[in-house]
Amino acid sequence: MRGFKGIVFVLSRVNRNRSALGEKGLSGVSNASLGFYTVWAAHLGRRYGILQALSRRKRRAGTGAIARACGLHEPAVRVWCEAARSLGLIEGGGDGYRLPADRRALLANPDDVRFLGGQFSYLALRSLDFGAFDAFFRRGEAGAPARRHLREASEEATRWDHTSFLEFLLPRMADVRSRLRAGARVVDVGCGTGGWALTMARAFPRSRFTGIDPDREAIRIATGRNAGGDRRVRFLVGSGAASMRDSGPYDLAYLGEVLYGVKDKLRLLRQVRRSLARDGVLVVAEGLVAPARRAAEPAAQLVAAMGIDFALQGARFFRRSELDALLADAGFRRVKFHDAGGGLWFVVAGVDPSAFGSERGGAARTPRGDR
Repeated sequence: MRGFKGIVFVLSRVNRNRSALGEKGLSGVSNASLGFYTVWAAHLGRRYGILQALSRRKRRAGTGAIARACGLHEPAVRVWCEAARSLGLIEGGGDGYRLPADRRALLANPDDVRFLGGQFSYLALRSLDFGAFDAFFRRGEAGAPARRHLREASEEATRWDHTSFLEFLLPRMADVRSRLRAGARVVDVGCGTGGWALTMARAFPRSRFTGIDPDREAIRIATGRNAGGDRRVRFLVGSGAASMRDSGPYDLAYLGEVLYGVKDKLRLLRQVRRSLARDGVLVVAEGLVAPARRAAEPAAQLVAAMGIDFALQGARFFRRSELDALLADAGFRRVKFHDAGGGLWFVVAGVDPSAFGSERGGAARTPRGDR
């Protein structure tokens, strides 16, 4: 999910020639520990603008110059640079540091389909909430403490989804791309802080976008990000049929890593289906559990490992067959699965005109971040 295949690539550079965790001795522990510090070094480098500053320089920069450019404490920058160098994130030494070209797209350019910096930040930010595991394991509780950094973490992680939607999925959906170019009505269900809708609005100036989310704070942030008050984009607080019905029908509905966290998934999907035009299209972005034959692949291992994170959120990953059946029950047809890599899938479905129902109401979900 969320492009973790690329994280495997970066960590493989860091951990080359080291043994797996299950092998004897300390090599496996070193491997896991170095991965942990790589995640945090990448996150801190992005959070404080160090990686971005290095990506803009053609020559090596000393820690003093980096600190001045980023407005940071030079001793802290010096410690970070040595850690990042030892982990293989940057290159250099006493005469200065540089970010190699092959790592600029991975770590510093969120508009590149290869970008993975947000995934490192997701892991680091979510780890700040893992103190809630004690209540989860002892009493089965997964309340607000487990979600304190979830909005920010999700905002970081799902930037890759937006680029992947544009660069990977739309070239495989010529009809939808043509409709967006001509001018379509689009709803982002569970829009979080509005990243997907705003990205799409910039790419398709003739289309109109509505973002809906039950999290008032997320909608406040999304509205604030709509610089200039673009009237083609609006954000609404809501979670069910009324919010979608008032601004529909839509040509395209997008659920970006939202459905897994919804309690009544079938109900929400039926509401989305009724908000679509008769020739409307649904796109669901979700991480999927890999089949048993692929369980040993790194991306599949990461999805399985993230199960403990999702359990803390009161959620879990779908299996492909499970999501396929759910969409059929909700009145969708022509379901197609597109593997975007790293455990993330785009699932595209059309409306079944023969599917009618009388379900009403909304489906609340856990507040999420920038989708």
